[in-house]
Amino acid sequence: MATYMGKESTLKGCIMLIDIALLITVILGVYYVEGLYYTPKIASVGSLPALIAIFVASFLASYSIYPSLIQKRIVKSEDVAKRVTTTCLLMFLFVSMLLQFTRGNSSFPRSFLLTVIIIYTPLLFAERLSVRKIFVLLRSKKRNVKNIILIGSEMSVYDVYKTLSNPEYGYNIKGIFYDGDSEFEEFKSMKLGETSDIYMWLMENNDINEIYGYIPAEKQDTINMIGKFADNHLIRFYYIPVINVFGQKISMEFVDSTPIIAKREEPLAKPLNKAMKRAFDILVSSMVLILIFPWLFVFVAIMIKIKSPGPIFFKQERTGLDGKIFFCYKFRSMKVNKDADKIQATKDDPRKFPFGDFMRKTNIDEFPQFINVFKGDMSLVGPRPHMLLHTEEYSKLINRFMVRHLAKPGITGLAQVTGFRGETKYIDQMEGRVKKDIEYIENWTFFLDIKIMVKTVTNMFCGEKNAY
Repeated sequence: MATYMGKESTLKGCIMLIDIALLITVILGVYYVEGLYYTPKIASVGSLPALIAIFVASFLASYSIYPSLIQKRIVKSEDVAKRVTTTCLLMFLFVSMLLQFTRGNSSFPRSFLLTVIIIYTPLLFAERLSVRKIFVLLRSKKRNVKNIILIGSEMSVYDVYKTLSNPEYGYNIKGIFYDGDSEFEEFKSMKLGETSDIYMWLMENNDINEIYGYIPAEKQDTINMIGKFADNHLIRFYYIPVINVFGQKISMEFVDSTPIIAKREEPLAKPLNKAMKRAFDILVSSMVLILIFPWLFVFVAIMIKIKSPGPIFFKQERTGLDGKIFFCYKFRSMKVNKDADKIQATKDDPRKFPFGDFMRKTNIDEFPQFINVFKGDMSLVGPRPHMLLHTEEYSKLINRFMVRHLAKPGITGLAQVTGFRGETKYIDQMEGRVKKDIEYIENWTFFLDIKIMVKTVTNMFCGEKNAY
């Protein structure tokens, strides 16, 4: 077991050395390219060995706080990207502080620092994914594997078994202990004995790295016995609680030291994720409002005034986060009418004027919602906000409809880029939209937002049949 732990530490060390080698390569590349084309500028950068030392020291400090994730058995690419971004941002702060401290009043090489960070971040992500591919290949060939046993025959144990059976994760399941019979055929062929046989089996087999299992509370002595054995032999013991009373993906939380079960996973309930999403919303919305919105407003305002008498903006109460009401802004795309707060737009809606129809098909009418995003009423990505009447009606007709209000409404959303945009003539269309909204809330990642935004922009240029 000690040998295995040593291999894990060596693996982490090798990853760190590869990361540093890549960093030095980037520094050298940027230094010599700037020296070749911008000789006066590179002179202000300073001693190359000193720069390398500052960057490497900063990386090591950042790495000690946010080490690599790729050596983990089960990890998503989104998590790797998030960790790489965090590591590089922290390194940027450390380098900035060290350069400021060591250089005093001399010029600060901002362009050099930014260039290195901008180039290194995506390269580090690509490098770590490549190294992870190598790990996956080795594990699929029975290299770098962990020997494990399972305990219990409950569904939750079977779910763990199915996941850990994936050869890419590098787990060698030696067998399963459970009492009586099992409903799962795979378990029957892998049974090593009853729960009472575990201790003697472990005494005779000293190559186990991890134990996963469920043992009923009434067998506390067995749990204690296995726990003590695992502690004394450097084996990690993971207890699998049979707690999924909701029959879906759940979240475990704690009130002080007491575990509680949340009905669903909500990544955006975590302060760091919420802050990151809000910061991105402010950054993008402010850029759009400064660089694009002013000239777009002038053009759209003129066209609206020419084509249809009335206001430029359409302001409507919509249901937002936690059911709170806010005013949602749009460029007016319809003639002024008394049904605006009651009836959805249809394909050949007579209320639309020609330029308004064009705006709706190209999403131009949604641009004022960047004001809502900047204010904090909305996000760039999230469930689309509904008019109050529809919220009241559909909340009575569709199960879990109100769950979609656990996240800020968005200018675009997962439902809109997966075929549930536009008019909902039938109840099953709205049910499909709600299902996608809840899927978004339970599986949010920063990169899911980016994917949805890219798909939205693509649809703007390619056209959508439900855009009317």
